[in-house]
Amino acid sequence: MKKILLLAVMLLLAACGNEADESGAQNPEGQNEETAESPEGESQPEEEEESSMTASELLDEASSAWGDTVSYEARQTSTISSGESQYVVRTITTRSEADEIKVEVDDGEEIKTHYIVGGEHFIYQGNNTEAQDAPREIGGSEYSVLISDLEPYSEGTLTEVESGYELRYTMDEKEDAEPFLNDGMADMLDDVDTFSGQVTLQFNDEYQYTGAKFTLTVGSGEEEMNVISNITMDRIGEVDRIEKPKNM
Repeated sequence: MKKILLLAVMLLLAACGNEADESGAQNPEGQNEETAESPEGESQPEEEEESSMTASELLDEASSAWGDTVSYEARQTSTISSGESQYVVRTITTRSEADEIKVEVDDGEEIKTHYIVGGEHFIYQGNNTEAQDAPREIGGSEYSVLISDLEPYSEGTLTEVESGYELRYTMDEKEDAEPFLNDGMADMLDDVDTFSGQVTLQFNDEYQYTGAKFTLTVGSGEEEMNVISNITMDRIGEVDRIEKPKNM
């Protein structure tokens, strides 16, 4: 199989598979930029102005304000395209204050929900719950850890928008994208010839990390693959427990 197609499959699996990773919703991957309606009904980007705060200072404020926060709900859409092929995967990740996480995965053909509760992994599909043999831990999926993982972007460009702040960072090498990649994806990127991308992180005026938009283009020989991943995060610090199927 050609390298670029194999990488596309790896990325698709990673978009579906981080629910079983200790990183939880980390692949994140991003939120669409906030828009406002124009008088004609057409959406337009929020007005931006240069911030007096640096990106590093913003991340410090976010960590200080939300460094003890555990729970959140993250909605992620990942689109992977290469040539005429395109994959779209949607996930909803819910991390509670307790030792549990839920990830609903919709690949356009079926919906599968993963639960990790007290280290045990269950898959719910078609009104059936199946316990998995291998136990899983969810350490590293806390909201505070997701914020700390953004430290590589402290040299990015920060602007103020109506909803808060946007931090943009241009990626020129694989290491720049590692906060949005699991180990398998990072290893696959070792074989690509070209790499470029950008990440836009959103924060509200209370320094909450509320989402991101991640774009990536990689090439191998004459082949090229594009990845666009969007995340929105809400219910931050507000999820006490996760609703689970009756037979779990």
